[in-house]
Amino acid sequence: MNFETEAKKLFDRMGESCYMVLATCDGNYPLRSTMTCLVFDGCVWMQTDKKFAKYTQILNNPKTALVKGATQLEGKTYVCGHPFEEQNRKFCELIKKYHPESYEMYSKVDTEVVLKFVPEKAVDWLYEAGSSDIYNYDFINKTVSIQKYKNGKDK
Repeated sequence: MNFETEAKKLFDRMGESCYMVLATCDGNYPLRSTMTCLVFDGCVWMQTDKKFAKYTQILNNPKTALVKGATQLEGKTYVCGHPFEEQNRKFCELIKKYHPESYEMYSKVDTEVVLKFVPEKAVDWLYEAGSSDIYNYDFINKTVSIQKYKNGKDK
């Protein structure tokens, strides 16, 4: 099974634009936030304000998770500067295309930053008629495996 092909299918299922729940944690205080996400270049991109606790948590502990439906990703999130900085050009083009209201309301704020989530692991449940295929992706070692789950039944 080719990792690159399967990873592309995973990202295609997520779509170029989607909403996901971002989980951050610093010390014993976990946070979760529904985020407007863009999926490109093998990463998930978001934006937030430096005033929010999730920003500080990411600076202190970049280990994060994202969830969309039955798709769960673990990895690290990095702060990539203000949305209008040159390195964030593609992000701005896509946020303006898919979410013009977010672009107008948030991207122009001085304290806004772009977040880049780099996946390390993912689990994606694909359900079909009484059974599930559980795809396990290892982005570090570039491997993918499929586990059959039949609702606790052996046969």
